[in-house]
Amino acid sequence: MINHHKEDSKKIYAKYDRQKEFISIAAHELKSPVTPILATLELMEYEFEEIGEKDEIVLKKDRFDTILRNARRLERLASEILDVSRINDQSLALRKEYFNLNQVVLDAIEDLRQQIVKGKTNIELLYNVENKQGEKEEPTNTDDIFVYADKGRITQVIYNLLENATKFTPDGTVSIFIMKNNHNDNVNEVKLSIKDTGNGIHPAILPNLFSVFTTKSDTGTGLGLFISKNIIEAHGGQMWGENNVDEKGATFSFSLPCK
Repeated sequence: MINHHKEDSKKIYAKYDRQKEFISIAAHELKSPVTPILATLELMEYEFEEIGEKDEIVLKKDRFDTILRNARRLERLASEILDVSRINDQSLALRKEYFNLNQVVLDAIEDLRQQIVKGKTNIELLYNVENKQGEKEEPTNTDDIFVYADKGRITQVIYNLLENATKFTPDGTVSIFIMKNNHNDNVNEVKLSIKDTGNGIHPAILPNLFSVFTTKSDTGTGLGLFISKNIIEAHGGQMWGENNVDEKGATFSFSLPCK
């Protein structure tokens, strides 16, 4: 009986330590985008006072972009913390519907291309779907790949993987592949892979790749992959990541069952 109490106490203390670590890191990450927001606003406030009432007040585009970028970072960080909390409490709800996975990917690629143009980076995005003959071809808006899943959550996973791939590929190629596994002429599984030619997965974090706060990035929390994997597994699918064998970079993939 005493041993059981000791084991229970150890589990409680271990959980408490993890919660403290989570709160500490989350507070630090939340503080990071707040600092440039406040600094920019303070600079603008000073300029408003210097200009005076009669002069025209102009909000410079670069300062506006700084505020907007960091405000969005704060919003995303808060959402990720809520998602981690829901996953830990086993209260992550899914709102499933039939939707076209191909259209979600096309929309994500278009958004990412606009970001690449704004960031003036040299990244090429490629997208291929495997046809009935097993050949890879560039998809169009008319290619339907319907899945029964939570559209918002699957979109969240795809955006997260694409943003990770481009973040660690400052100059190179990011390729997206969709493969349909058939059984008796019916598609029973869809696999989506995102392959980049970037820095690859650091050996130190490879064993704990999908754990919370596992990252080598100076601007990331390591929550995205943990949340994405749990979303896919909640759908009955799988997610994995590995370094490319024959070239630099890494490939992240997930599978979804199809009804």
